[in-house]
Amino acid sequence: MREMIWVVLGFDRNSASMVVEWELPASFTEDDAAQLIGPHPDLVGSSFPLSESQLAAVTPLLEGKPDGDRIAYFLEVQDGS
Repeated sequence: MREMIWVVLGFDRNSASMVVEWELPASFTEDDAAQLIGPHPDLVGSSFPLSESQLAAVTPLLEGKPDGDRIAYFLEVQDGS
């Protein structure tokens, strides 16, 4: 079984450069992602933009403080193997 790691990626709104990558704790599961962004059949392999309220919901799990004015955030899953 492949290990999947959920991450929040942040891209500078002006340059579209990735400026931050926060790995969510292993306790964050596909079910948690579905609760956050809704039931999508393609959760794995997709990138989901996070609204202000969605970002607020995951902020306690992040290693830093988000800056939603300057950075656009996305939820993705990566293959951790």
